[in-house]
Amino acid sequence: MFNYDIQEAKTSDADPIASLWQRIDECTPTRPFGGDTASKIERAKDIISHAIQSSGAHILVAKSNQEIIGTITGHLYERPAVQLSSVGVIYSLWVSPDCRRQGIGQALVDAIEQHLILMGAQAFQVGWDTVNEYAGEWWQKRGYNPYETIASKNV
Repeated sequence: MFNYDIQEAKTSDADPIASLWQRIDECTPTRPFGGDTASKIERAKDIISHAIQSSGAHILVAKSNQEIIGTITGHLYERPAVQLSSVGVIYSLWVSPDCRRQGIGQALVDAIEQHLILMGAQAFQVGWDTVNEYAGEWWQKRGYNPYETIASKNV
């Protein structure tokens, strides 16, 4: 069992988080939206830095001995034009392969859900790669039900 702490990401965590996001992406067989660009890692760092500084988003990290072994991101999506509940959107859950099956992913999900509830979320949304059957099963065991498929096409 790993000893770890879950905490808000700091600006100094942007580079290691971007590297983790790159590892997530490398596991994905498709590259939606023209994802293979030379500037992608820099764009990820910009997104991460913005989310760290934003009051409407949270990036959490699981750290063991000051090393990031997991990460998750979430933001509040409000849709006032359609009169629906505020939705907490969760993405980029990643746990280091050698740290998996230790409850770290669940702890990250629990923590981000609590952050989003405090921000006003009344429902949650998450997406996973459709070819990753394990991810689909993992999220569904936690009460997340698939309701649509989103497709992309690169030009």
